[in-house]
Amino acid sequence: MATGLASLVASGTRLWLDSVDPGLVRQARAAGATGATSNPVIIADLVKGGRFNDRIAALAATGLDDGGVAWALTDELVAEAEGEYLGVWEASGGDDGWVSFELDPLIEDPALPMTHDERVARYVELGLAWSRGHRNRMIKVPATAAGIAALEPLAAAGVPLNVTLLFTHAQVEQARDAIWRGASRLPSLGSFKSVYSVFVSRSTFGRRNRRRTCRRRPAGRRPSSMPSGSGTPTGSSGSGIRPRWPSRSCLRAPA
Repeated sequence: MATGLASLVASGTRLWLDSVDPGLVRQARAAGATGATSNPVIIADLVKGGRFNDRIAALAATGLDDGGVAWALTDELVAEAEGEYLGVWEASGGDDGWVSFELDPLIEDPALPMTHDERVARYVELGLAWSRGHRNRMIKVPATAAGIAALEPLAAAGVPLNVTLLFTHAQVEQARDAIWRGASRLPSLGSFKSVYSVFVSRSTFGRRNRRRTCRRRPAGRRPSSMPSGSGTPTGSSGSGIRPRWPSRSCLRAPA
């Protein structure tokens, strides 16, 4: 009888690695994982170990600033993971084998002098830029007001989407409807894919009629583990803020 991860795979569960560490990606693939995800905290934790110092130095030598280096390294690591899972993506007809790339969380920083419309436009701009030329890359967009508003134009452009994190029925419905409106404008839905990442342990699902709301993440949820700035492919000025969150490298089932 299969045990551990093998038993999950045998049950039909699709496992996605919550990391794009190259070694873990290969190990997870061998164990049956069929996709992966990333976020700025994951990348920052990888950088802390020093294994990527040479790559960071090479990127810095091209003239990129801190923010540009951080996002260029993210792009490289996610692209490497995409290569590991591309065969799964092809064999499944695009139903699996995805690797998620999260957009700049500092767009939501209340200290930034950005209006709602400017935040929406920035998500759309970055989503288009970071997805271009990648067959099995999903763009992770937060389920904030600006993030949800950006889903329709991104879906209309055919960008594969992973909406994260969803805590309430209202968020799920808003994200679903926005993506459907955008996807409906595509010539064909055959190749379009989207994922809804529901945070079950803190969700309000099953409690819709109670006068309770899910708890937010603790203080420090503000994503400051990547250098501040625009998070653009070409880089931007940044303050070089260092990681402050604990490490996380685990396997999870895609939502």
